[in-house]
Amino acid sequence: MKTTLRSIVTGMVLFLMTILQSFGQLEDIGKMLTGGVNDAQQMVTEYLRPLANALGANINGGWYNTAKVHPFGGFDITFTTSMAFAPDAHKTYDLNNLTLAALYDVDENIANTIAGGKDIGPELSYQQDVLGNPVTYLSYDHPAGTGIDFIPSPMINAAVGLPKGFEIIGRYMPTVKIGGTGKVGIWGAGFKHDVKQWIPVLAKIPILNLAVMYGYTNVKVNMELSSITPELIEATDATSESVNFDDQNFDIVTQGHTANALVSANLPVVCFYGGVGISITQTNLKLNGYYPLPAIITDPNDPNFDPTFTPVVTDQSALQDPINIEIKNQDGGTTKPRLNAGIRFKFAVITLHFDYTWANYSVATAGLGVNIR
Repeated sequence: MKTTLRSIVTGMVLFLMTILQSFGQLEDIGKMLTGGVNDAQQMVTEYLRPLANALGANINGGWYNTAKVHPFGGFDITFTTSMAFAPDAHKTYDLNNLTLAALYDVDENIANTIAGGKDIGPELSYQQDVLGNPVTYLSYDHPAGTGIDFIPSPMINAAVGLPKGFEIIGRYMPTVKIGGTGKVGIWGAGFKHDVKQWIPVLAKIPILNLAVMYGYTNVKVNMELSSITPELIEATDATSESVNFDDQNFDIVTQGHTANALVSANLPVVCFYGGVGISITQTNLKLNGYYPLPAIITDPNDPNFDPTFTPVVTDQSALQDPINIEIKNQDGGTTKPRLNAGIRFKFAVITLHFDYTWANYSVATAGLGVNIR
């Protein structure tokens, strides 16, 4: 079983990193910065919103497969993988809904997000006034989507029973490096508490179990980006050796909180379970390194002046660590809670479970574990 779990984890992490790397290979991410940090932050936020929300939905799933709490000393170790699905509304976004200050022209206003289709576009153009005449100094296509609207997140969960009807839960996936271009790691902690014991009438029903739970998960992703150089955006490189465009990378840190009321019917071999609750996530996206910001120099006395008015990147215009944004999301509330239903099979000490969560970002979860009560 140890070998099987290792193979499954490796396979799922490889798939996750393939999705992330498909973004990292899009050279136009750096070109978004040519319009300045304000425009870039808005476009990058919308482009990556499905990735942030899907990761958040994933890490708030897979916390339980029964409402029954382990007795003191009982434990389980379970491998789970959750897969969140981006809604159709988050596969594209409207550029006209953003307050873009530097964008001069766009041939169409609908752009794909990372979860959208593989079509390139629309074309974005930037202009600068040069001696009274508008000059287009850069045009580029908006990055395409990956064509993949689901994100997997594998984890290893462990739970142990404590006195007074409490169970402590931990989850972990060691930081895994993939191909030298990225790495991902996950950890979390939570608890479950038996509330059936406090309701005398329900306490007499042997197969019925009621509980509440809370869980916190943290996932960190880092990946290298294809180097965006002045030459790539057809600008002159007038930077010194202190500016290095080779160390560009991207950090994604997602934190998730979830709280749920649980119910299950535990039969000898099969368990039917469900939950109702709330999921809150926060994702921080940070672009690290130097990125070129081109400009046309019109002052003949400037040492970098070019009479052909070719865009130039200088030490002063190169952007360092230009983007640090936050995306928050909530699924579930008092009027529209997050709903979950699943089934678990137990064969001696081996368990196998499947469940589905209905929310803005719906999540399918499967798990295989060892359960000793």
